[in-house]
Amino acid sequence: MIQLYHVYKRYPNGIEALQDVNLRIAEGEFVFLTGPSGSGKTTLVKILLAYERASSGQVLVNGRNLAVLRASSIPYLRRNIGVVWQDFKLLDTRSVFDNVAISLEILGLRPKEIARRVNQTLETVGLEKYAASRPLQLSGGEQQRVAIARALVNEPSILLADEPTGNLDPDLSVEIMNLLLDLQQKGTTVVVATHDRFLLERYSRRTLLLNRGYLVEDSSGDSALPATTLLDEDDEERARR
Repeated sequence: MIQLYHVYKRYPNGIEALQDVNLRIAEGEFVFLTGPSGSGKTTLVKILLAYERASSGQVLVNGRNLAVLRASSIPYLRRNIGVVWQDFKLLDTRSVFDNVAISLEILGLRPKEIARRVNQTLETVGLEKYAASRPLQLSGGEQQRVAIARALVNEPSILLADEPTGNLDPDLSVEIMNLLLDLQQKGTTVVVATHDRFLLERYSRRTLLLNRGYLVEDSSGDSALPATTLLDEDDEERARR
């Protein structure tokens, strides 16, 4: 589902954001990505979304090698990845329904299909009664649920969440985490970037620890293996494309 082999990311100012990162995240897995500020968490999320390119190494997402992905193929890649940001990024001048519907409108779906998907997704996150409300009329936890609904409405196979509970109190953080875990139970691959020790201690899930760009710990132990031992025959063929 997600595979990185000897991935480096160097910015023009000389910062080494990622250094020799090797990992594999399986389909339907729930993974925490953690580390101090500046450890490379957000850079890794952006690389998976093709907002940034790795300086070297191989990145495979849903079987696609991002190193050779054409610019014209990036929208298709992102169509299969939902993303939730810490600051929600909602449009305050549009209703909850419209915020969730935006990506479907861009794809050119018919209004009836948009309504069906949006209403179904709002029901999934428990916000169906707020469809006509504006985001600023909702609590912080409810706004984050809208952001999650917007990420899910395309029915993505992967959900990336970058500090999704960073602006929420502990009770609301648990509420959002339980929702993400429920999505994972239904088959979505979920990666949550967070530095919140409370969440990491409360939920016993695989945890990837970044520090100064290095993957220094993997609770499953896979990070200790060289990339070549993580490649099967099909992986090797995809990595050469």
